[in-house]
Amino acid sequence: MKRLLRLSPYLLVVVAVLVLTRGVLVSRPSSEPAPIGPTAAPAVVNVPVAPLKKRVPAHLIVVGKTRITPVQVRTLIRATGARSALQVMAGTVTIGKGQTTAVGVDPSTFRPWTPKGTAESEPVWQAVANGAGAVAHVVGRAFELPLGGEVLAHATFPLTLEVGAFATTALPGIGLVMDPGRAAILGLDPGTGLLLSIPQRDADESARIARKAAPGLSINAVKYDKAVGGWVLPCVGRLSSAFGPRIHPVKGVVRMHDGVDIAARLGTPVYAMADGVVLYAGPARGFGTQVVLSHHGGITTVYGHVSRVLVRSGPVKAGQPIALVGNEGESTGPHLHAEVRINDRAVDPIAWLKARGVRL
Repeated sequence: MKRLLRLSPYLLVVVAVLVLTRGVLVSRPSSEPAPIGPTAAPAVVNVPVAPLKKRVPAHLIVVGKTRITPVQVRTLIRATGARSALQVMAGTVTIGKGQTTAVGVDPSTFRPWTPKGTAESEPVWQAVANGAGAVAHVVGRAFELPLGGEVLAHATFPLTLEVGAFATTALPGIGLVMDPGRAAILGLDPGTGLLLSIPQRDADESARIARKAAPGLSINAVKYDKAVGGWVLPCVGRLSSAFGPRIHPVKGVVRMHDGVDIAARLGTPVYAMADGVVLYAGPARGFGTQVVLSHHGGITTVYGHVSRVLVRSGPVKAGQPIALVGNEGESTGPHLHAEVRINDRAVDPIAWLKARGVRL
């Protein structure tokens, strides 16, 4: 008994070490991937979002493969004369088999950088703060996600997706916005994205200066005007279905046809109708596979029923091949379905292109 009492201090130390070690091991993040699907959706926490005071126009979006260093940030600000800068998480994410560019942000600090209408949408930013992902309308439509603030837990995605006013953002190529915690789950790293506000200089000129000052970074200009020139035909073929109400060729019911169909041989190149950035590339309900590009002034173009996607992310030039004609989805023959949308409102592509000197 006396021997046991003499050893007790040592036993206490050993027990204390074991307890502390166990506590560390329990609290250490697991290396196993987080479960995905509705059961993994985080609980609503009702994090308050700061009220919008003043909007900040974004003119450049910079994305790096790794964290953009403080030296690079200072270099870009000095070279371009930027008045404001905001670092975020940015990168390409996969939804199902489709891809889009996502950013992880603090909703309170990021919302002033989004366009008019989006910045003022309190429900969207509150949803992001509570753990939902705000997804672009065109991207949400690919998965038939309900619009207008409705939510749906997607079976192949580790967070709830919410489709709201964010869809028509002028920030090129960004299809998903979420809070930093959810962005980290999807593999996005801190500081890999940077927004710059340079209102005193043309965005294209700022982009040229920035690329020279910081080579190796992906730099896209943000322009808010609806560019008139620089548009081309999306495909060489025969117009087989025009814009407007029609009887659906597969379902046999009257539906609005939001674009035009161009009949062409399988494998015919599909071209970007204008300079832009890939917003989404991958599966889409009804279209089989599609590519969506975002352009200046809240314009998006859609290319559906493609057999092969040639671009997955980043900027594209007018006339650049982005896909090949296919017969995917609800289709009665090989063709391209092409749309032009302004702030997510579909317009007649024939009239739009004709006004810009392009005849279909």
